Amino acid sequence: MTASQQQTLQFIQAGAHRVCFVEGGAGEGKPKVLLGHGWIASHQLYRKVWDDLAAVCHYRAVDLVGFGDSDKPDPKTTPYDPAWYGAQLEAFLDASGWDDCIVASQSMGGMAAVELALRAPKRVKKLILIDSAGIAQPPPILGRILQTPGIGPVIYALAGTTRKAVGDFLKNDVYYVKSAFDDAVLDDMLRILKSPGGKEAAYATMMRMVSPKAVSAFTPRLKQLTVPTHLIWGEADKLFPLKAAGEVMQGLIPGATLDVVKASGHEPMVETPAAFMDAFRRRI
Repeated sequence: MTASQQQTLQFIQAGAHRVCFVEGGAGEGKPKVLLGHGWIASHQLYRKVWDDLAAVCHYRAVDLVGFGDSDKPDPKTTPYDPAWYGAQLEAFLDASGWDDCIVASQSMGGMAAVELALRAPKRVKKLILIDSAGIAQPPPILGRILQTPGIGPVIYALAGTTRKAVGDFLKNDVYYVKSAFDDAVLDDMLRILKSPGGKEAAYATMMRMVSPKAVSAFTPRLKQLTVPTHLIWGEADKLFPLKAAGEVMQGLIPGATLDVVKASGHEPMVETPAAFMDAFRRRI
């Protein structure tokens, strides 16, 4: 967490919402990279590679609306679906003054990045999808319960965002490298979930972005991509397994490449940062 705490939070009005982001590596000749994250994460997903990123690119790591320190609008009036997130990313580019850039995004954020590339292909020089959602997979046991009609919302309200539930999710489902677990990261996730609108936004995106039903509806969009696309995948990802998700996704996206990060789970930038950066450098 030390590196992440050194990042200066910036805020910008992007369309209807106030968006938080951090920035680094500005300099002549460096590629511009917009970084996105997955479910209940934030810009701190990249906390272990800030210096490495700054050496090779000018990055802006965004907190997707509904997460981190960005706005968390009411799900009753906010779609929180892939198309809406694609529009939000374009609004961020407009507001921050980037005409085009490389877009690199992980897990749920990969779906948002795909939508941006489909709605504004001239603004996405390359697309880097990291252990991305897009091919439906059975969720963890608790996730299945929380997504069950009727009882799911009730159980979520009671137990879905407790320290034990979120901690177990990270330890058992996200990280293959168990030493990657960090209590400070868990504390920050819980802070965000407990902030006004945090729990509601997390549940809305669970249902509208990462549930098998939502992902299955999104999958045909992958075939429509026209921008150069590169996949970076943790070899031991349990949430979106390499063969069942990564290799299938590569087969659907025209011309996509696939770099496998050995001995890593769902968050290679956290679990195996050096190997992740080796793959990232090759693709920017």
